[in-house]
Amino acid sequence: MEEETGPRLLILPMTISAILIIVVLGAFFSAKNRTGTVVLPGGITYLGPTPTTIPVRPSNTAGTIPIPTNISWVTRKGTVFPFSFSYPESLSLGVFPNDPYDAVTIFYPGTDANANIFIRIENLVKLNKSGYKGNIEEYAKDWWKDYTWKGSASITPFTNKAGLTGYRAKYLNSSDTTPYDHVFFEVPNEPHLVIWMSGRLFEPHVFDRIVDSVSWSKNP
Repeated sequence: MEEETGPRLLILPMTISAILIIVVLGAFFSAKNRTGTVVLPGGITYLGPTPTTIPVRPSNTAGTIPIPTNISWVTRKGTVFPFSFSYPESLSLGVFPNDPYDAVTIFYPGTDANANIFIRIENLVKLNKSGYKGNIEEYAKDWWKDYTWKGSASITPFTNKAGLTGYRAKYLNSSDTTPYDHVFFEVPNEPHLVIWMSGRLFEPHVFDRIVDSVSWSKNP
């Protein structure tokens, strides 16, 4: 009887092992083929924009992510606020847990997801910037003062395809150049909110297309 018991006892752990291997492989291939939004774990340190003057990494250098010319574009909606935008589906987007700024970042090899944020909602009241309510153009002119930029080079008003009023800002870095654009959108009927965007990660034509696609739902 003892000789028969040994092999029988091996059946259960071998079965469990086989099931675990199947589950792990299934999860791997599922994650590999998924291109949706990922929630960053609690260890990520992004705390939102700040009203105090501190260095922000990276502050004024550009490093574009290559986008295939034949890539499809998809739409993403905000999780806290009713904004949406289109982006190349090759990008791996991420969000931050319980983030009141509804920031969206990009995962890309060799880069820091904390520094890859390219769109967020800035609340002027929470940032102690209430004086700029209803005057987003002035806010865009002065925004650089809270970061490591040297100054403002130009602010250009425009309207995107969704009808949002925006301001395209160029800021001077330590070399007196303007490596990439920032965009500030007014939020309809919400003068204390600003849609902020950074073009640091994109070729200009890609960033322009994303900017042109940004919309804000009029529904509550």
